Amino acid sequence: MNSSEPITGTPQPLLRVKSVGKSFGGIQALCNVTFEVAPETIHAVIGPNGAGKTTLFNVITGAYEPEDGQIVYENREIQGKKVHEVVAQGIARTFQNVELFGSMTVLENVLVGRHVRMHCGFLGAIGRWPRVRNEEREARDYAWELLEFVGLEKMAHHRSADLPFGWQRFLEIARALATQPRLLLLDEPASGLNAVETQQLGDLLLQIRSRGITLLLVEHDMDLTMGISDRIVVLHQGRRLAEGTPREIQCNDAVICAYLGSDEDMRGLS
Repeated sequence: MNSSEPITGTPQPLLRVKSVGKSFGGIQALCNVTFEVAPETIHAVIGPNGAGKTTLFNVITGAYEPEDGQIVYENREIQGKKVHEVVAQGIARTFQNVELFGSMTVLENVLVGRHVRMHCGFLGAIGRWPRVRNEEREARDYAWELLEFVGLEKMAHHRSADLPFGWQRFLEIARALATQPRLLLLDEPASGLNAVETQQLGDLLLQIRSRGITLLLVEHDMDLTMGISDRIVVLHQGRRLAEGTPREIQCNDAVICAYLGSDEDMRGLS
């Protein structure tokens, strides 16, 4: 048997990041970064500030084009595609800083995310044909389902800007889910959350994975990351320092030195 043929029963990676490089002027933000993300897993990317984590997300989602390497999603190269093209192919993301339409209601924000899956077009919106009305009704029903899923259905008609910060984080996740992604990228979703909200977030991310959605997570909260991740990639100065299971990363001396710190910093993660 040809060794290059896939082993029966082994799922093909949903995402392949292959030798990716990106620089800004004389600063090398990413250098030869390579890893794979299996379908229906939670795959975390960790590292110190400035390690290149958000740059990596921007390259995957089309905000930046890499100078080197490939981004392969569902066996198709997607580097160089526009952001909306990447979303249409099934990749969604959230941001470090919450990016909501503050003057819109909670429900309207989720409907904005749903727009990428609607087909009525400009003329249909003007004509209000039965097919268009049906599509709009289905979109609202789906948005309500997502609000119930993240626990925000009672806030549906409130302005998103009036929500507590933690709820805005959950709303941003609901809006990303409205695009029906197969791969969801979350950039520091626990940032600004209290302990109770972080626990709720962890439970929510596990529920999202149980729906068949793959998650790629950047997060500084090590309790959350180690508790829910299937695999972890560690970046340091734009390069991949290590990759493995949470236990393997916790025991990796190079990772402890570069990022996790002393034994005291590791307390509670084992």
